[in-house]
Amino acid sequence: KIMAKVLYQYDIKTPSPDVDVEEMVKTIRNNLPGEYTMQENPEIKPMFFGIKAAVCQFISPEDDGLQDKLENFLSELDGLGEYELSFTTRL
Repeated sequence: KIMAKVLYQYDIKTPSPDVDVEEMVKTIRNNLPGEYTMQENPEIKPMFFGIKAAVCQFISPEDDGLQDKLENFLSELDGLGEYELSFTTRL
């Protein structure tokens, strides 16, 4: 039986204007737990006061607790600002 997959899209902001958004994305990618896949080139959008946001999409198996685990990972990773879930869907 093939499990469904879920796509989570998060807008992840840089914590301050002097943080390089590309480096922030690289940090997320390099530390991402194994059950998640991250899309290749996240959209970068300017926010306010020099803050930028990376629109990152993550795919994981549909399994209870994986969204919480992803959010815990994002919360605990150094070098990230605020983030919010902007879209989710089953694939």
